[in-house]
Amino acid sequence: MIKPVGLINGHYECRSFHETVPILTDILALEVVEKKEGELTLKHPNTAWRVIAHESGPHATDKPLRNHYGVRVATNQEVDRANEYLESKKKEFRLKIIKPKEYHNAYSVHFFEPGGNFWEIESYENAVQAGIGKTTDPHWKSPLLEGKFPNKGYVPQALTHGTIECEDLEVSRGFYENVLGLEIVKLWPSSFYAKHPSTPWYIVCLTVPKENRKYLGRLQRFAIAVESMDAVKEARRRLQEGAEEWGITEIEGVKESSGGASFLLSDLNKNWWEITSSLQ
Repeated sequence: MIKPVGLINGHYECRSFHETVPILTDILALEVVEKKEGELTLKHPNTAWRVIAHESGPHATDKPLRNHYGVRVATNQEVDRANEYLESKKKEFRLKIIKPKEYHNAYSVHFFEPGGNFWEIESYENAVQAGIGKTTDPHWKSPLLEGKFPNKGYVPQALTHGTIECEDLEVSRGFYENVLGLEIVKLWPSSFYAKHPSTPWYIVCLTVPKENRKYLGRLQRFAIAVESMDAVKEARRRLQEGAEEWGITEIEGVKESSGGASFLLSDLNKNWWEITSSLQ
């Protein structure tokens, strides 16, 4: 129903920029590209997708492991080296580390940063060799050289994904595909990947029983771009008309600014989305 022109960014709530941003830049190769009051925009130098970080103070909630962002390295060996580097920075950055493991042809290490969020450093080396394709193919056209990220033993090649939770996989798939207009890639029984057809980054939708859900707020959301301010308003109108049918739990009004127009909605799984005319 919505005709997106891009899946353009993800939002990220943390407690303090002072403690979180050095971790994102030192460990994940992200760079701060824009600053606003209480808001920083970060991106990986080899990836167009952006993370918009919000500083919410000491009462910002911890997000579960199933709600994380991830970067990708080229080889499994680099994941082990990333784990070694994380261990060397564990005390300085106050990290909690989940040791590397392999799952669904991915080999990765997860860590929790004191701002309340998990990250994944992942390799799909085995999936590439197996020719699985789609979301497991490299997310970069040219590899980032070690000189851009020296003395670590690994190089994050791209910011690749975020994750959300859902309670009914097939119903959720119908909403994200037919209502939000995203492409769905189904590789594994208990999850699917939602993405825009023209770009490689994606959102993993994971099945979680309702009693285990931890619902997140507006500052942990993903943004879908449409072609114009008029398209934003039309999307808002049609979503409001179909809200009951599609299980939309909340939909806010359109806000206009010099940068365009946007609105927020909470979907059938109480995950938050932004529909915007901005391309960043």
